[in-house]
Amino acid sequence: MTESANITKRAKSNLAFTLVDLPEQQRKHMGQLYAFCRIIDDIVDEDGMNSEQRHEALNRWEQLIHFQCEPLQGVESEVCSLVEEINLDTKPMMELISGCRSDIEQKQPATREDLIAYAFKVASCVGISSATVMGASPAARDYAIVLGFALQMVNILRDVAEDYHKYNRIYLPKADMDLFGVSEEDIKERRYSYRVRQLFAYEAALTEKYFCEADEHYAGLSAADRHALIPAQAMSYIYRTIFYKMRDDEFRVFEQRYSINNLSKIWHLLRARLGSFEMPNIANISEWAIFKTKSQGETKP
Repeated sequence: MTESANITKRAKSNLAFTLVDLPEQQRKHMGQLYAFCRIIDDIVDEDGMNSEQRHEALNRWEQLIHFQCEPLQGVESEVCSLVEEINLDTKPMMELISGCRSDIEQKQPATREDLIAYAFKVASCVGISSATVMGASPAARDYAIVLGFALQMVNILRDVAEDYHKYNRIYLPKADMDLFGVSEEDIKERRYSYRVRQLFAYEAALTEKYFCEADEHYAGLSAADRHALIPAQAMSYIYRTIFYKMRDDEFRVFEQRYSINNLSKIWHLLRARLGSFEMPNIANISEWAIFKTKSQGETKP
């Protein structure tokens, strides 16, 4: 098993779970892309490095994907092979590195616009690259961007407490917190107040808007693109289910981490697979065609 495949298998992420539906070659390529994304994220989040070392590690990956240095055997070589084999546009990969780099000395987003700009880099750009690797056409770009926003918003809402206590980060916009009178101290002390619930509900409305927009974009894609994007649409269903669990529970994210079990994930993968095919439109089957079939049957000796 390749190093990229090992990283993907060990991660046990929702995305890795949905890749089982891909053809072997695309599954291999998605494993390589996932390993790249996982490593970039870990460089910023995992213990054992200071800020300077984190920046140096990210610099090396920028050089690697532009073939400006020799890759080591293993995941570096595998990611470089991916870029070369399918002529993958490295701009979204560079945007991901830039977004993760900003987390090294993270500053709370001042506005929703700042938050969405960050989400574009760390989530939508992953979606753009993934859509290409899965075999979708450029028409899928808007779907990938908006779905990335939705998925990142779910992560932000679900991980509010963990992001603060583990990484000292707040991704909720300062302007939104001020609007509802929620302070950093409220997040720190895990105060599940009416103001906090209203803030979460406010962000939830934006999250649901992005899910709805993603659905609209997906419905407008060709059957071939929808089929290619089965793993992405399965991710949409999985994350939306987690989102609805949080919403229906009034976002008790200070007390628990919301998730769904593997059986539910399998169901959503099946839903995505079924929804990717063109279904016959019964309304367009003419009465004349039915009558003709009956008539032909009646004239047989």
